[in-house]
This record gives sequence, C-alpha cells and structure tokens, in this order.
Amino acid sequence: MTDEGAWADSTAEDVLVVGPWRVTLRGSELADVRHDGVPVLRGIRFVTRDQDWRTADDTVTRRTTEAAASDEHGQARARARTRIEVTSAFDDAEVLRTTLDLTIDADTLHVDATATTTAPFRRNRIGLVVLHPPTLAGTPFTVRHPAAPATSHTFPLWIAPHQPATDVAGYAWTTGGTDCTLDLTGDVFEMEDQRNWTDASFKTYSTPLAEPFPVALDAGAVVHQALTLRAVRHPGGAPSPAPDLAALDGPAPTSVVTPPPTLQLLATSAPAAARPDDEALPGGVPILVEPVLGDHDVAAVLASARRDARGAPLDVRFVTDDPARLRAAVDEVLASGPVVRIGAFDPSSHVTTTALQRALRETAAAHEGLDVVAGTRAHFTELNRTIDLFGDWDGPLTFSVTPQMHDRSRAQVTESIRMQRWVAMSASRLAAGRPLHVGPVTLRPRFNAVATSPRQAVTDASVESGSGPESVPDATDPQQHSAAAAAWFDAAVKALTVPGVASITLAEAWGPRGTPRRKGVGGAFRSRGSISA
Repeated sequence: MTDEGAWADSTAEDVLVVGPWRVTLRGSELADVRHDGVPVLRGIRFVTRDQDWRTADDTVTRRTTEAAASDEHGQARARARTRIEVTSAFDDAEVLRTTLDLTIDADTLHVDATATTTAPFRRNRIGLVVLHPPTLAGTPFTVRHPAAPATSHTFPLWIAPHQPATDVAGYAWTTGGTDCTLDLTGDVFEMEDQRNWTDASFKTYSTPLAEPFPVALDAGAVVHQALTLRAVRHPGGAPSPAPDLAALDGPAPTSVVTPPPTLQLLATSAPAAARPDDEALPGGVPILVEPVLGDHDVAAVLASARRDARGAPLDVRFVTDDPARLRAAVDEVLASGPVVRIGAFDPSSHVTTTALQRALRETAAAHEGLDVVAGTRAHFTELNRTIDLFGDWDGPLTFSVTPQMHDRSRAQVTESIRMQRWVAMSASRLAAGRPLHVGPVTLRPRFNAVATSPRQAVTDASVESGSGPESVPDATDPQQHSAAAAAWFDAAVKALTVPGVASITLAEAWGPRGTPRRKGVGGAFRSRGSISA
C-alpha cells in the first residue's frame, strides 16, 4: 500500500507505557502489545457477532487511566489501571454495553471484561478475542486445557484449514527471547488461522464453533470473561530464532511471472440508470458475472454483463444446486456471445459440489475448447477446508479475496496485502499444478458467505434497482474510488501474481463498487493497455 493515509481510522490512539509494557489503546482494542520491545500480541478485543456473523460497531463512551510508580507499601513498581466503557450496535441499534478493565503490574497484564445486553438479539459469539502475530508461524507453543493434560502444538506455517488448537484454557510460548503465558477464563476458547481471510493474525476466541449457534439473548444477559498475560525476558535477552517464512512468501512481488495473469473485472451490480456511456467503460477486459439460477433477473444480469464487456468474453460463474438447470443455462449463455469460462457453485456451501463438477465436465466435453472452473466463490477458507472434494477434479480452481471480513481498520486493509501473497502461495500448493483463477478481489464482501439467515429471493426481472451486492449491507467501501484504493488494487495484483495464477478478477467495471481508474493510479490495468487514465 503506497498511501498510508488510506482508510485512516477516526478513532484516536493513545500509547500506554507501564514498566516493560507498551500497549496502543485504539478505540476499544488493546493493540500492538509489546513487552520490553518484543511484540507479544497483535491485539486484544471484545467482539460481538450476530446471527449472520456481522461484527457489531463499537463506540467508546468513556476511558480512564490511573497510573502509579509504587505499590501500596511505597516500593518502586510501575502499575496502571485503565477502564474502557463501550456500547455495541447493529444497524445503529444498541445491543450491548461492555466494561473492559485493564491492569498492568510488573510482568503481568490482566483484562477483565463484563458485558450486559441492552436489547434482545441473536448472537453467534460474544467475548474476548486474542490476536497473535503471523510472525509466530512455525513457533512451538503449549496448550493448557480445562480438564486434560497440556498438549504441544506449532503455529502453522502453511495456512491451516481448521483450528490449530481447541479446548483451550491457556497457552505458553516463547518469542523474541521472551517467555509468555496466557490464561483465559469465562468460557472455553479455541484458535483459528485468520490468514485464511487475509487477516494478519492467528485468532483465539471464545464459544467454540462446535457449539450450536445462533443463540437468542434477552436484554439483561451478562457475559464475564478475563485473561492474564505474563511475559518474562530470558536472562541476557537472547532472541529466539525467527521461523523461516521464505517458503511461504514465495517469489518477491517484483518477480516476473510468465505469462502474467489475465486481469478481469466483475460485472457491475449498480442500478441500470447509473450506467455511464459505453465509451467511458474499459474495453477488451473479460467480465466475470455471477447469475443466481432461479432468480428472475438472470437474463438481465447477463445482458448487463455483456454491455460491461463491450465485446470481450464473459467468465460466467453460475450459482445453483441443480446440474440440469446448469446445463440448460450454459447452452443459453454460449449462444449469446463469447465466453471464456464457466463455473458453478452451490448457493448454500458456495463450493462446487461433486454433482456440479460432473455437470461441468460434461459441459466441457459437449463444447470443445470451453474452459471450466471449480472451487469456491467465497474466501480461500472454503477452498482450504474442502480441498479433498476436488481430488478427482483436474481442471482450474478458484477462490475470492476481500480484506474486510472481520475488520475495517486501516491496519487490516494494508496488512492484508502480504497475507494475500501467503494465501496465493498456499492455494498454489493445494492446486498441485492446476491453474488458479483468483477473484473477485473486492474491498468489502460482495455477499455474506457465512450468514445463517435465508437469502432474500429476487423477484424483479430487471436490474433497474441493481443486483447482487447492490442489496448487500456495507458492500460499498467509502474509499472505493480514492487514489489509495487504486494503489491497493495494484498492490493486490502484485501480491497475487505467483506461479500458477492464470487470472485475477478485480472489482466491478463501474459504479460505487467499481475499480478505481484515476489519472496517475490504477497502473495494474493501464500497464497492460486495458484501461486508460
């Protein structure tokens, strides 16, 4: 990311330094936790997720800090207590009030969290979240369990599809010559590898995924959790050896990959009335379109994508669970104009089921030269977790990328670039020689891949009011058309350009979720002669 002012957080930051500890107070988050200069944790948060895994918007209503240079006996001892009072809301409606009490004393950092619901709602998760830095990849750690002997683990080098640690009551690990222990109370915790979503962290969270969700809560429900982090520097301060991440990073972003991936755009989902003149649209760029078979607007969505393409071929990714309907739809779209490839994904799992894989093979056999693709239309997570489903699939694989699944901060968006490189290399490893088609790459999620609420049926046969992402809450990033966003997309292309990646699809052709094309930026397309400044 070339513009560090992009996605500037409006939340003020304060740095709390107490003895060997340094903590950045960023809104309700305790960020960049360091001990004696060594990064120990990336962050500590209290997070509320609703029935569709949306993260509540937090507002800090009050924050106070009391510091002391001595203990109650007058002995020199740096101590501090910080209280953070927070309200959490969905769609501007408050549902929770939380008090976070942070106490730092010598080599111990303690967080006590108490939350009370203020309105009924359905939750998938409420509680403390601990973010471990991705630089721990390859580092051994010990897991303490609530009622079983401790077990030995390693922070994964390659991106882990499933939880690296479960049934967690605490950890012990060493980093930078510092021995760390973390004790967790109030619930059972587990860890996931957030690099699956291009987040720069391993995340420890409460409420294991094996437990039923969502859970209905009445107003007045109370959640109480706490954690205690201890850190002790080795005598002499000799740092522990850093893990070798070279294999995971792969070639540097400036390396030349031959041939380079084909760059594509996503079909627009904005209302038809906002369409610019065709001459203002990019020419010669393949357009990826995602018609949902069974919706009334399929024909209009495909026709709009044809206009976006301006004669270039379509990359059609049907959403359906019906192989027979898929075959009929393929015949129709092939008769309407050029098509570069066809894919299909189940509307519930968002992956290409074995039945859909079989239908795609039959389609390719019936139409000589037609490329077909399987995988997931959602995050790399789904491809990583279901790769065994594609054991008999010898064609290209696909997944999409968005940096703001869990977090909308500037740090999250900018740090996702290096994580995209890790994701691309992990996907290439899974593909084992099969081509990869990456994308769409969008700043915000274009649909909710983990919602438990049913999808609303589309009954309008036109796209006058838009389609797909147009009706998805928060699908549009306010920075979408900024110079910073253009630089971000350029950096994403470089990060995702690794051996085996055959194409990269970026944001929409035009509209509020369109790919930025400002003068002097957006070089990823201009350098290939597809989009003019």
